[in-house]
Amino acid sequence: MKKRRFITLFIMIACVLSVISGHLYYNNKLEETAHAAKLELGKKPAEKTENKDSTSSSQKADTVHFKNAPAGIADLYNQKKAAGESLSFTIVGSSITSTEEGNWAKLFTEKMMDTYGNDVKVETTSFGKLTSLELANEQVYTDFIQKKTDVILIEPVLWNDNNGVSINDTLYILGQMITGVKDTNPEAVVVLQPSNPIYQPQKYAEQVSSIEAFAKEKGIPYINHWEAWPSVDSEDINQYVTELMPNEEGHKLWAEYVYNVFK
Repeated sequence: MKKRRFITLFIMIACVLSVISGHLYYNNKLEETAHAAKLELGKKPAEKTENKDSTSSSQKADTVHFKNAPAGIADLYNQKKAAGESLSFTIVGSSITSTEEGNWAKLFTEKMMDTYGNDVKVETTSFGKLTSLELANEQVYTDFIQKKTDVILIEPVLWNDNNGVSINDTLYILGQMITGVKDTNPEAVVVLQPSNPIYQPQKYAEQVSSIEAFAKEKGIPYINHWEAWPSVDSEDINQYVTELMPNEEGHKLWAEYVYNVFK
């Protein structure tokens, strides 16, 4: 009887020891697992920072210039840069387009220089107040045609033609000018844009629409910067235009829009 009690007691003690031992082993494993998890978490921020830095460097290296520009300009730029040459860029227009301080063309040129440095060369040719007929008769545009410029951004002299020159004559002479550019340099990219908008235009708005239609018909890229200005039916546009011409804010708005196309 005593022997049986002893065996029973021994078994009970062994069970208790087994439970205690298992509990201690389980707790020890939990601590090891938690410690390993902390070490793993400690590594992850460094890995994320490294990946972020790597991604940032990759993005800088993969910067694509002229990605928003009309077709062909990005390729021309890359070809010129690979050959160690500058992409030549000429802006042509009326007196609204000039090299004067504060003028949109001047502001645009400065922005392009800041972005591209010597990789892009920008020049501006202003026809002043000459009408399309005067340009044709005096062949004033011959000089810039002979330059063999890579990209030519033309602001047709609509303001100068507004009184006295029909839109048909404007478009005909514009077409002759573009043909001359292409004959001299077939690889040149010609781009058209309107002059600045004004409050409630009538005949002028029709002329601008004709220029846009002409560009579409001829397959010539057209930069419609009017969409960046307040509506021509709103007096808000007068905040950017003074006596029919762009004021300081108008020139800034115009320059910024065109720059965003070519940056």
